[in-house]
Amino acid sequence: MTSFARRITSKNTLRDCGLGAVIACACLSAMLSVSSGRPASAASNGQWSVYPTTLPGQAPRAVVRPTLTPGKTYSDAVTVANLTATSLTFHLYAADAINTPGGGLSLRRRTDVQRDIGNWIKLPYSVLTVPSRSGIVVPYTISPPEQASPGTHVGGIVAEDTQGTTSQSGSIPVTVIQAVGVRIFGNVSGPLHPKVSIAGLSLIVNRSAASQFGGSVQAKVRFRIRNLGNTVLSPQTRLALTTPIGTAGSRRVRAGLLLPGGSLNYSVTFRSVNTFGHLRAQVVSTASGTRASAAAAAWTVPWALLVLVVFVFLLFVGLIIRLRRRGNATDHQDVSELDLPESALTSTTKEAALHGDDPVPG
Repeated sequence: MTSFARRITSKNTLRDCGLGAVIACACLSAMLSVSSGRPASAASNGQWSVYPTTLPGQAPRAVVRPTLTPGKTYSDAVTVANLTATSLTFHLYAADAINTPGGGLSLRRRTDVQRDIGNWIKLPYSVLTVPSRSGIVVPYTISPPEQASPGTHVGGIVAEDTQGTTSQSGSIPVTVIQAVGVRIFGNVSGPLHPKVSIAGLSLIVNRSAASQFGGSVQAKVRFRIRNLGNTVLSPQTRLALTTPIGTAGSRRVRAGLLLPGGSLNYSVTFRSVNTFGHLRAQVVSTASGTRASAAAAAWTVPWALLVLVVFVFLLFVGLIIRLRRRGNATDHQDVSELDLPESALTSTTKEAALHGDDPVPG
């Protein structure tokens, strides 16, 4: 589990840079040693950490997946531990989880509107000061509404630095505010419907000057994997690029955790693809209990080479026709040289008629 940080500039822009771990435990509110019940995978940035509270007799937990019932309240707690030699003050809040463009998970900002489990989680306070080298157990409750939809709802509890660290980036002051969060996978009881789909598949062929004469091309495949079900999925996707003579290339894409209703965009480039004519891209994505596929095609005709071939063919045909015509003219000239002159043929015919004989060619 890792922490996540955010950066705020003087222009009030905010950027998520990463993420933190997962959820919470019991219902206490007391001071404790920072080492008590802390799992090895607790979310931490080296200065503070947030992890599920461990009850007596309970194994340390890195992830808690509570089963939630609409209309009923679930109670648990997290521990916020200060690992430094001075006291630290935090903004404490609950948030919905979101998919990042890179395929990971993050939590919404403190100033964002929380519409799902981040709105169901209630904390006893929004600001928390933790003494040095110690931790505080923070109880919380999750109250899913009566109309809560079945399936997995992911969120978390975040301890965010209230001060931040300011540095200069050129002429712009940059304040880095760090936040460590623990994610909550709340499973609302009801039927589960895992469903993955592929949308927006496109195949773009970039042709170079060499490709116009039969050289290789560059192919870019873009697609989007969507989670249309109500459970968290981790799809494994295979992309294959084929030509009329076989497979030109293949890639495997493994998504992280894809939230219900979430989507991830991918762009895969194949360089030096040798093909002539038809190029086809097929994407197949599988996850637990679901499968989806899609295909796209493009033509890669080397027009310059084709024009050159047609020109050479026409030139060859023209040459053959010319040679044949010249041969026919030579044959006709040879036959004409063997014929008698017209005057000789007329005289012979008249002489034969006087003697009553058939004319015989001389």
